[in-house]
Amino acid sequence: MGFFKKIRTTAVKAVRALTRRASTVLGSLRKSSSPLADRLLSDALRIAEIPSPTAREEQRAAFVLERLRSLGLNPQVDEDGNVLARITCPVPDDPRPILVLAELSSPRWHPLESLSRLDADRAYGAGLSDSLGPATLLSLAESLQSGTPAISKDILLLFAARPLDDPRGSVLRRLAEDPQDRPAAALGLRGLSLGTVPIKSLGTYRIEVRVRTDAEVSETGRKPGSADRGHRNAVDAVVALARTLAGITWDAEQRTTCTVRRIEAGSGFGHEPTEGLLDIELESADEAVLEIAMKAATATAESRGREANLQTQVTIAGYVPVGDPGVGAGLSKLVIQALKEQHIKVREESGADPAAFFSSRGIPAVSLAVASGREGLDRDEIEVASIEKGRRLLVSVIERVSREIL
Repeated sequence: MGFFKKIRTTAVKAVRALTRRASTVLGSLRKSSSPLADRLLSDALRIAEIPSPTAREEQRAAFVLERLRSLGLNPQVDEDGNVLARITCPVPDDPRPILVLAELSSPRWHPLESLSRLDADRAYGAGLSDSLGPATLLSLAESLQSGTPAISKDILLLFAARPLDDPRGSVLRRLAEDPQDRPAAALGLRGLSLGTVPIKSLGTYRIEVRVRTDAEVSETGRKPGSADRGHRNAVDAVVALARTLAGITWDAEQRTTCTVRRIEAGSGFGHEPTEGLLDIELESADEAVLEIAMKAATATAESRGREANLQTQVTIAGYVPVGDPGVGAGLSKLVIQALKEQHIKVREESGADPAAFFSSRGIPAVSLAVASGREGLDRDEIEVASIEKGRRLLVSVIERVSREIL
């Protein structure tokens, strides 16, 4: 009898422990966020589970469209799959809207790891930080439709189907040139890291190099020989190419950098890897030098591929212009003031900012991060309490921009 009593006692303790754990999780969420932040996180978790990237992000766009229509909005989808929704002000003091934009896509979606989970103070999932941007846009739409904050300008929401640095995308150019939709200011949303403010915008080119080592005959018409054996392994080929590109001095002042962002090669153990992928990123504060460096890097990758008798394909995978820091200086100052009022530590940084496309067209623009956490190789970790801080920050910035003349 004592044996069964011990089992029962152990089981009761286990159930109580699980109950306390569940209560802690729910209590943490209630304590650290508002109902709007709860829905923001819920939307982010749902978006993160939807497969991506796809050509037009139809499934993610369908979720966004349903949510926007449930709020009483009439969103539109353009020919590239971008979702746009305009929230009108009854008596705007400026016909130009404030544009708030985020990317729908995520290059880090995984069929299992993107099935997110929660614990007491964190959310986990592959590509979860990417889904925070569009989820925050939905939360902003809900706030504006309820009348908070009170604004004096229209708000134009853009859920971009393609990455904002994708050279094939044209929606930003169309908005900048459209007399009706050209914004007074643009705010880009990204998941991490809350408190960072891009003060000095750098231009960037992202270059993708694909190599194959299994071709019988190269572009030069000769068959691979003994001199090519050192590069017949795709791993060796892409590593050698990465070392070459990273070691080049791109300008005399050394203001241009080349960073290796990704190397992939191989087909599993026991097989000679015959295909490889190299992603590099060029950054510069000088647009003219950046353009020269891009052409030089492209030509170097192609020539080294030919020398090694490799099939080589070089693609411009991303581009962000340098932008004009003077145009966005006033907007950046407003963001810093809002961060300080929200008691969020400010971290100024230099780097590429996709919103800089608009500052290069004379439109004040800056990007905001909406949460704190860590972007990992397999999954992201998001601090749940930070989501409400990011949501309030965006609302505060929107209020400031709507009443300021930038």
